Amino acid sequence: MNNNPALYQEARYEPAVVIPLKQEASLIDWLKANNRLIARESEELDYSGEDPEIDELMGGEEDFEEDDFEDVEDS
Repeated sequence: MNNNPALYQEARYEPAVVIPLKQEASLIDWLKANNRLIARESEELDYSGEDPEIDELMGGEEDFEEDDFEDVEDS
C-alpha cells in the first residue's frame, strides 16, 4: 500500500467507523468573521400596476363587450 496515513484498510464485513463531525463555524459565521458578508440594500418596489411596457404587450383592449365572454363560454 501507499504511505498515505489517510488510507487504511477496513474489514469488508465489519461495520464502518463513523467519521466524526468537525465543529466548525457555519458558512454565515465564516462570512461575518472575514468581513465578506454584504448587507442587502432594501429596495422599495412599485406595484402600482402602471407599467407602460406591460400595457403595450397587453394590446390595450380594455373596451371589450360582455358578448365577447358569451361567445367563449358557448364553445
